[in-house]
Amino acid sequence: MAWRIDKYVVRGLIQNIVPGRVVGTIWLKGLNQPIELNLRGNCYRDIAGARLEFKNPSPIEGDYTGFDLFQDGTVGDITASKKVKVLVDPEDEESESTDDGPAFTWANCLYLEWFSEANGRVLVESVDFSWKIGLPKWSLSADDERQQVEANKQAMFKFMEEVSRVLDPKVESEISDPEGEMNEFQWEAYLQKTDARSDMLLELFEKYEDDPDCENLIAQAMGWDIESMEVTEEMFDDWDDDDPENEPDEAIPNHPVISRMVELTSQLYYEAENRGLITEDTVNPWNQLIWHAQMTVSKLIAALEPVSEGVPAEDGFIIATLKRALHLLHLTIATLEACTTVSADQFKWTSEARKELFELRETIIDLMQSYRS
Repeated sequence: MAWRIDKYVVRGLIQNIVPGRVVGTIWLKGLNQPIELNLRGNCYRDIAGARLEFKNPSPIEGDYTGFDLFQDGTVGDITASKKVKVLVDPEDEESESTDDGPAFTWANCLYLEWFSEANGRVLVESVDFSWKIGLPKWSLSADDERQQVEANKQAMFKFMEEVSRVLDPKVESEISDPEGEMNEFQWEAYLQKTDARSDMLLELFEKYEDDPDCENLIAQAMGWDIESMEVTEEMFDDWDDDDPENEPDEAIPNHPVISRMVELTSQLYYEAENRGLITEDTVNPWNQLIWHAQMTVSKLIAALEPVSEGVPAEDGFIIATLKRALHLLHLTIATLEACTTVSADQFKWTSEARKELFELRETIIDLMQSYRS
């Protein structure tokens, strides 16, 4: 989806001196030369005709693999006056919370968006940058800005349409009108498409969540035909969470493979937590280990819970979702190896977990083969 590079920006310069053209240079930490912008279109009225300079007080180095230094394309929303919600005290949300949630204030956000021919949507969004805008050489009229807003919206929709094309026409045709059940490869392609559309929805919501026309904009980009509906209490008359009649009579049956992975994940978390290995740092390999294990559980539930409940499911679907679980299980095994490589003697307690992970791997492979047969 979008390249979000604000954390890596050191400083930058954007100019819209010539109407219909935006140029600039942005320095990213760790790169020896800046990225160069050459974009069609105009900034919004606060920057149009002017020179914008900005600086990040605390940049970090990122992974720029695949990111082109020459960013040719079209502008998106480029403004230094987008209003966003900012927590009053980001370090202590609980102390500032109210009945309606954490206390916040409105702040100006530097929002630099463009659509690159090489990398698609690129975004710099921050309230922490310092910036200054020079005197404009020309002014963008209100009508011209409305036209630019519409052009930016169409550029976003075009980008979303391109993202949704994750299948070649032949495969898409087979999925749309399969003869009988779909095989594992058709299901894999279908799941990839649903992943792409889920990413699209998140991307659109992040962009338009504060727009009063958010619902219609998202529906238009997603190709939905919806009608606004007022939600009333009467809609929930048939469902009462406190009604014991709504509670299941017995526990939901669970597949033994799911149970084994859940138990192993709980054990790994308990042992790592007690040894002080779980931290706030997202790049901590022990945190990543637990995350990969939990995601493996979720994929196994998607694949095997219907089976344990006796719900009919296509063999191709089960195999395709088991493949996803197997991929995450491999990541779990690799992350466990990374955690214990530095000091193997210190982490002997992980040997049983490692053994169970490999046994689960063989069980999943056997299950996949049985469904293929």
